[in-house]
Amino acid sequence: MDQFAPIALISADPTILVVPADKPWKTAKDFIEDAKKRPGQISFSSSGVYGTLHMAMELLSHAAGVKLRHVPYGGAGPALTAILGGHVDALASGPAVVLPHIKSGKLRPLAGWGDKRVAALPEVPTFRELGHPDAEFYIWAGLFAPKGTPEPVLAKLRDTLRAAVAEREFKAAMDKLETPIAFKQGVEFQRFFDADAKRLADGVRKVGKVETK
Repeated sequence: MDQFAPIALISADPTILVVPADKPWKTAKDFIEDAKKRPGQISFSSSGVYGTLHMAMELLSHAAGVKLRHVPYGGAGPALTAILGGHVDALASGPAVVLPHIKSGKLRPLAGWGDKRVAALPEVPTFRELGHPDAEFYIWAGLFAPKGTPEPVLAKLRDTLRAAVAEREFKAAMDKLETPIAFKQGVEFQRFFDADAKRLADGVRKVGKVETK
């Protein structure tokens, strides 16, 4: 945390809870109520222990007071394949990855981990709206320099990045990925970084040591 000098946040996609379309849960409320009745029986895939997809679900588990069964895979790709193949019941994923499968009718979105709804899925509520404000999680991308980088260099990098992100070609590329630009610099980015790090540190402490076979 103290070895980097933040330059800018570029994107911050909240994860989305998706389930196979043939599963009975129509809403996040259905999903959570069923999980409370059947602790440890509803499974979810992830990109690995303590990975982004794992931690999003753990934050939900603690916020909603449910116990889910974690099935870790060796990356986000295999985790997506697992839910599409019917091997698990749920997945937390960045919107861009699951949108094609939502549009094709294979996956059903139930809720998002953001502070506001995803623009591409305006009908999908946030967990915050549903009464679980601690279930907040983002898969984000930002640019950092090593701590101790001279301030004139950092200033040049910040100015250059601000200009690059505003270019039409970059915006078009991000639109194609269906990943909104969430540009933050200075105090605003530091505040986001600090809050995200605290949320994750608290989440990891709650998970504790994970025994893997």
